[in-house]
Amino acid sequence: MKFLALTMLLVFNLNILRVTQAEDRVTEDYVRKTIEKSLPYLEEAGVSWIEDKKCVTCHRVSFQTWSFNKAASAGFPATAQKSKEWLDWSIAKSVEPNEDGTALSGETNVDGLAQLIIAHPDGSSVPLPAEARQQFVEMILKTQLEDGSWKPAGQLPMQKRPAAETAQVSTMWNLIALHQTGQDEQIQKADEKAKEWLAKSPPGLSTEWYAAQILLADITGETERLKSEIERLKSLQQDDGSWGWLTAEPGDALATGQALYALKKVGLSNDDPSIQKAIHYLTSTQTEEGSWSVHGTKAKKKENIEETAVYWGTAWTTIGLLETLENSKP
Repeated sequence: MKFLALTMLLVFNLNILRVTQAEDRVTEDYVRKTIEKSLPYLEEAGVSWIEDKKCVTCHRVSFQTWSFNKAASAGFPATAQKSKEWLDWSIAKSVEPNEDGTALSGETNVDGLAQLIIAHPDGSSVPLPAEARQQFVEMILKTQLEDGSWKPAGQLPMQKRPAAETAQVSTMWNLIALHQTGQDEQIQKADEKAKEWLAKSPPGLSTEWYAAQILLADITGETERLKSEIERLKSLQQDDGSWGWLTAEPGDALATGQALYALKKVGLSNDDPSIQKAIHYLTSTQTEEGSWSVHGTKAKKKENIEETAVYWGTAWTTIGLLETLENSKP
């Protein structure tokens, strides 16, 4: 009799757990509404940057076109044309001569070029035109340093992590972009040179470093390393479902969006607890204006909520959430 009672109690508790888990799961409809709310903010603040700053930069316009291209591929209305308009503008700005006429503008914003390649793959609603893709690849290859690394663009070296780590992250993103365009002898040589340099690097302090490791292992077919890198990133997730921009710091939308994007991109199911926790964190922390509050990523501004970090974090969150939709395309 006691055994029967214990069994019934166990079944009852399991049913409660299943109900709780079902109630905690964020529906795709709610995720879509969260994304829908973020797009006007990304558009308004992105267009303002284009009009005022007139530069592509590595933390704004490329992420603006990326989020809208992903949204278009996921069926959000009136997003494809906007993404194409901003992409065309970005291409034109990237291939024009710089102020002193010694190089193309894109050569000083290689991070932005890599982001545009990754953001606009073949098969997406707004693919990067072949001619522009080739120009971008040539600029990325041209700017690789003798030691195999790439110099981070703009103000990225001022971030609140070791400068060497920022260079490692930029190098990994550039390799990911190059591999996405296909394989040829030049890309293979650049890959070998960069990986030799990266192999000497200690583990990073930022979530982005771990996310880039995952994506690079995936695109280069390093199956065993991919498995270990996935587990390593998952182990850094905090109890509330977030990741910190620096893994030892409180979580934020910027790092969580990056981690979610990487884990989904390499095939983790929405049923994975780490994915559900991340979705729950992000959908529950959006502001009324559609953005997410993020502290500055620069060492001098890390104590304050900074507009550039807010935009960057909102874009990464939107991109990450878009990856979780069932009809998400490249």
